[in-house]
Amino acid sequence: MTTEALVLFEFDICVPAQQFRIEYTLVEQGGFPFVPEFLLRLLKVSALMPADIARFFGFTPKELSTALTPFLQQGELQSTADGRITLTEKGLRLFDENGETPIVKSREDHRKLFTFDLLAFSYLGAKPRLENPKRAVALSAGDEVRSESVKLAEVAFQRNLHDIYRRGELCGQAKEQQTPELYKISQVEKEREGWLKIEDSYCLDLESLNVGFKEPAGIAEHEAYINQRSLQLATLIGQSTLNSIMAFADRIGDEQTLELLAAGELDFARLMQRALTSSDSGKSKQARIYGALQLSRNWDQVEALFKKYTDKNAKAGAEQPITLTWLAPAAHGLWGKCSRHGQALSSFVGAATAKTKDKQLVGFNPRVLIPLADANDWSTRKRASADCSEAGDILHGFIESTSLSSLEIISLTDSFAVVTYHLVLPELHPVPIPFGFITEDKTLVRRIESLVEDVMAEYTDSNVPRYLGLLSNGSSGAKKRK
Repeated sequence: MTTEALVLFEFDICVPAQQFRIEYTLVEQGGFPFVPEFLLRLLKVSALMPADIARFFGFTPKELSTALTPFLQQGELQSTADGRITLTEKGLRLFDENGETPIVKSREDHRKLFTFDLLAFSYLGAKPRLENPKRAVALSAGDEVRSESVKLAEVAFQRNLHDIYRRGELCGQAKEQQTPELYKISQVEKEREGWLKIEDSYCLDLESLNVGFKEPAGIAEHEAYINQRSLQLATLIGQSTLNSIMAFADRIGDEQTLELLAAGELDFARLMQRALTSSDSGKSKQARIYGALQLSRNWDQVEALFKKYTDKNAKAGAEQPITLTWLAPAAHGLWGKCSRHGQALSSFVGAATAKTKDKQLVGFNPRVLIPLADANDWSTRKRASADCSEAGDILHGFIESTSLSSLEIISLTDSFAVVTYHLVLPELHPVPIPFGFITEDKTLVRRIESLVEDVMAEYTDSNVPRYLGLLSNGSSGAKKRK
């Protein structure tokens, strides 16, 4: 990916991680004070009589004794038979590889927190922010790794010692010298566990028109991450939606989408040509959008519509709020798996009201339509309640239909519609490729809303009403639509 890339799909991934409290002892190397250092360097050149040493440094007999005694007691200096002071073998080992500067070693005990991911046990820092996997694709480490994580963390601590030291998290500060020697690890205890959340995105390279993932930030060992990501995405991507998208586009007369998909896949060259030539479409009531609806460049346009029609309806003083609908796609399991989704939901809910000088007016009657496998699909109900908590009171369920499965639609009755096709082609792309349009053409808006409402009014093959009502009612039966 070059820096010139168009983000097509964005999602959050949660990497399993654990934090450990590790007790360890370091052998640290440091320099001597100025005088002792030069005393040792002098004696490395030649053995000297005490009087010669005193004369060289200008020491009194007492000062000379103070300087020599610690080294004599530690066995690093000795007195020869002729009375000269010389370095012992132990004393010679104080000098570094260059043989010029003596180094002193000391042992220091530490007890600190360290966090590692459970995929490759790469180091994540002392106290990174660990979260829950809400609104994210959660990767799996496996039960065996979790059961052995203490041993694996001990190995990872030793392997990442230099990186930890360089960050200043090994012994309190980062230094330019070599990494301290690890003397021993006394204890490793698991402190807590959680998830490291990473923003990932699938992009179109604007130069080569190739598509691919950006390199993930925040994790060092990419291979283990990429392998796990591939496994999880494969379970969520779903089946091809090409035919259902083309069928819907044909029904509403969306010729541009039919052209983009004419080759059996999304024609990125034609897409870019369309994007470049649409900049002068200000006279039109339709604008094309590329990439996920929640991306800032697309959602800003949606919010502009919210504001426009909220203010318009407030000024008109409508007696009854009109319906504002957000239809979620059913074709894959990646819808809403990003932090922007919560922000978009809050914006959607907030668009229902308008503030005037005197009071707050309800302009819209918002609802979010969540597709379910059947009336008793409690796992999807529970997941939707968690991922769409900002809209908990307006979540409505319906039994999914093939004709709508690839569509994400936001529409305001007789006002505007935002149609996002979620193109799923598992053999070509590991994630859906969203694209679509925004229209204020009332005829087209009514056509789109009519197609959605017709599906909501259907009965399934099991003679169950497709529309199930508010999810918060907790009933598996159908509810009367408002």
